[in-house]
Amino acid sequence: MPSSSSILSFLGLLAMVSGHSVILNVQGIAGTPASVGFQVDPEIARNCTSISPCQQDATLIRDAEIKANVVNECGRTEINGNIDIGENTENALSANAVTQVEAGTQMTVTIHQVNADGAGPYACDLVEAGNNGVITQNLTVANNVPGVNGFSQAKEQDFNVTVTMPDTLACTGSSAGNVCTVRCRNNALAGPFGGCFPVQQVDTTASKNVASAVDTNLSLEKVQAQVAQDKQDLPAAIKAVQDAGTPENLSAAAVASSVLGLQVTSSAAPVQTVDVVTGIAAAAATATADASNNGKKGKGNDKNNQRREVSNFRTLADVLLKEYWLTRSILVAFYA
Repeated sequence: MPSSSSILSFLGLLAMVSGHSVILNVQGIAGTPASVGFQVDPEIARNCTSISPCQQDATLIRDAEIKANVVNECGRTEINGNIDIGENTENALSANAVTQVEAGTQMTVTIHQVNADGAGPYACDLVEAGNNGVITQNLTVANNVPGVNGFSQAKEQDFNVTVTMPDTLACTGSSAGNVCTVRCRNNALAGPFGGCFPVQQVDTTASKNVASAVDTNLSLEKVQAQVAQDKQDLPAAIKAVQDAGTPENLSAAAVASSVLGLQVTSSAAPVQTVDVVTGIAAAAATATADASNNGKKGKGNDKNNQRREVSNFRTLADVLLKEYWLTRSILVAFYA
């Protein structure tokens, strides 16, 4: 019977993957939990430069792919596809893996450079609403990763970069109502490489969203482009999901998942009711009496990913389908 390590080695011969840096750790206020880059897998080896396994969870963040409706603002990994910002933020909150910050906090961001084009310089920016797709501020980066145009001779090396939160800060995202998304990336032509991570602001009052006050919007031109792209994507997305859902492929997916080390901590969300207010005031969401509140959940409604739902579905389905058939071919080869 083949071992997980032998299957993973065989995967390395078949996969075509690109990605050359990962965000391993982010520390904000001392003594608070640490954040980790979205979709970074703690089981991936960091002492090599090979495509598999060492580049599997590195993040590519390309403006062209964002504009083309392929990915969200945090990009994708080759092994998992599009990074759902809202989902990953909620997973991190549930796992108590979101570092805390205040306005002006200097964070230590540990970036692991896998090989040559994971080098610096890195630039970081901020989505204060968490996942509404609006970059609100650029952040100051000091003690940057050495490199020019994303290249250096360093490899298999960790660098601690200092990223400073702005003096004017208003994190309003996630179910907690006070989480921002930070995005860092280099300028390598094969990338850009980098990643996103959540931070929780503690020197503010958590946001309690009211639908009428949500000011996220798209221009008519962008809405029309979104509709056209989604219509184009939908048939392929439906077929990919149908193919991926066959018993044969679901069985192969279970084997593939066992090879990967990424785990998700789940916790129940509180149930909220909406107060009925007469007059012109908007209805406001409030927690029910029996809703648990652990300081991270239930303080406000999370902002939805308002972009690319169909395209994200297509991207994930495509990645899963590719993974299913790849794993199936491996199993056939080993058990034949």
